[in-house]
Amino acid sequence: MAYFEKFPLTGYDLVSENQSNIRIVTDIFLRARMLQSIQDQTLVYYEYDIVDGDTPEILASKYYDNPNRHWIILFINNIVDPVYDWPLKYENFVSYIEDKYGSISTSKTTIHHYEKVITKTDSVTSTITINKYQLDYNTYANLASSSTETINLKDGNTVTITTTKNAISFYDYEDELNESKRQIKILDKNYVSAVESELMAILNNNV
Repeated sequence: MAYFEKFPLTGYDLVSENQSNIRIVTDIFLRARMLQSIQDQTLVYYEYDIVDGDTPEILASKYYDNPNRHWIILFINNIVDPVYDWPLKYENFVSYIEDKYGSISTSKTTIHHYEKVITKTDSVTSTITINKYQLDYNTYANLASSSTETINLKDGNTVTITTTKNAISFYDYEDELNESKRQIKILDKNYVSAVESELMAILNNNV
């Protein structure tokens, strides 16, 4: 079943130069209602990191034995645009950067923003927590390149706090944004039929 194949149609008024132009389009806003309904249930997911070459169709074929169920992967992860909400392959990422910034070199030598990075390490659990804060240039310039502080807790354990600063280029910014899209959830195949049935139930009540 294609993602929007069974969704109801609705009239959308496109106004141009004071003239009304009604177009019949798919009612994609129904998607929000179903997404909340699914997320409110206790379902089983797998954490998955997308690698170059992965597509929703390939993953649907791998996990659900049916590439046409790619819409489930997009839907569960709240992905609206399967092109730009999905991580770009390296060659496509390079083309995107070149089209947007003129060249890879320009994107790497032009600063997008400055940031402070605070890394906390717990001596007991070895848990590392990283927080990033965007800075203006003057604050960035007056901040030490790196500093470390150790806090002694009452129970004898310690927390080490390391503060560093980074100048983030447009390339770095776009790369981090692209990489952040790699971790998704894969719905356990045992729940796929239930999701499809729930979608149809919601759609039938709106037709």
